Amino acid sequence: MSSTLRALAREPVIHFAIIGALLFGLDAVISRSETADSGDAASQRPFAGPQGPIVVDASVQAMLTEHWLRTHASPPTEAELEALVDAWIDDEALYREGLARGLAENDPQIRERVVSQMAYVLQSRITVPTATDDELRAWFETHAERYAQPERVDFTQVFVDGLDDAAQARARELLRLLEGGADPNGLGDTFAGGRRFRGRRLADLAGRFGEAFTTGVDAQPPGTWTLRRSTLGLHLVRIDRWTSSATPDFESARAEILHDWEQGQRETALAAAKQALRSQWEVLTSP
Repeated sequence: MSSTLRALAREPVIHFAIIGALLFGLDAVISRSETADSGDAASQRPFAGPQGPIVVDASVQAMLTEHWLRTHASPPTEAELEALVDAWIDDEALYREGLARGLAENDPQIRERVVSQMAYVLQSRITVPTATDDELRAWFETHAERYAQPERVDFTQVFVDGLDDAAQARARELLRLLEGGADPNGLGDTFAGGRRFRGRRLADLAGRFGEAFTTGVDAQPPGTWTLRRSTLGLHLVRIDRWTSSATPDFESARAEILHDWEQGQRETALAAAKQALRSQWEVLTSP
């Protein structure tokens, strides 16, 4: 192999891609290792990592080619693929030896990555059945509040920056002008969110401006101005329109219901798979 290809095979970017791919292949490697001779010397090491031969098959070459294509316009040549495979074998040997020597123990980053990858393995094995109409309707009835359209409000505001006495005096004067019919355009201070708000949920407004801003706003008659305080300053607020809450019918929400039902099935199946996996281990709780 030429020095150029060997240098390519040692590029950090290539190694990063290979290490990530190794974790994706961990489940298959472990499955192969389960058939390895239990009397093998490696099984006597402190941490039993993947055992058995390092297998370079079509799936490994396809994986390396896929990672190559993420940063290159064309597939690797035969020589380039040979270099990638050579680097992969080196990394697999280092990976196995590191596990055998216990280098992964007590390393939170490695533990988090392996946990995440094992969860991916469990999720990839989940098959969601085809939902029946009765199942979707039952889900809709149980989770009806999830599909309800909340009440929404349109309003216009004039913003006053500040909460001190001077700001409050300015706000009261502006309120007097607005109640007298003054045009809100051009009044007050610049507000990053704009002057007119449309179709906003009260819960969203409370999250952005604070509870004081929305307290009693549902009782404010449309067309009237009130002075409201927020975490950002003072607001002269005119309610322009209320849109009543409504629950959509089943058919109009069918696509969303199907998505949520399938997600619920995945979550239930994943929880069961985790429980089955946990049942294989003895858990001791120390005082």
